[in-house]
Amino acid sequence: MIGVSLRTKFSAFFARHDSAYAGIGSILYLLILLAVVGPNASTIIGYGWYAFVIAGAALCLNLIGYLVGMSSRLLTSDRKEVITYLFTVSKKEFSIAAAFVAASGLPSEIAIPAAFFAVIQMITSPIAAKILARH
Repeated sequence: MIGVSLRTKFSAFFARHDSAYAGIGSILYLLILLAVVGPNASTIIGYGWYAFVIAGAALCLNLIGYLVGMSSRLLTSDRKEVITYLFTVSKKEFSIAAAFVAASGLPSEIAIPAAFFAVIQMITSPIAAKILARH
């Protein structure tokens, strides 16, 4: 709420830096992911080919989210609404899984699939945004 309030009150100031926010946000988010994944690096490396299965499942889940979001075209032809549905439906709160694991005292390896999904989502989101910007 503080961020929204600041953005509303000082919109001219924040608008000057709009092009940098996505990149900065992605870098910060990846640093948070490294904090989760870093201690489990040996576990992930030990997965071997199974890590590719987890990454493939995360990619499929992500693409299904985009497909469900694009199905909003059946309900509306307004481009802005379709884009809103697309990004609202396709994004999952994988960070909640990592926070839950940390708070509950469960083994941190349980959060590894969520970290895989986070990386996949961080890769596909800019691609989807670029495709939507062209059309």
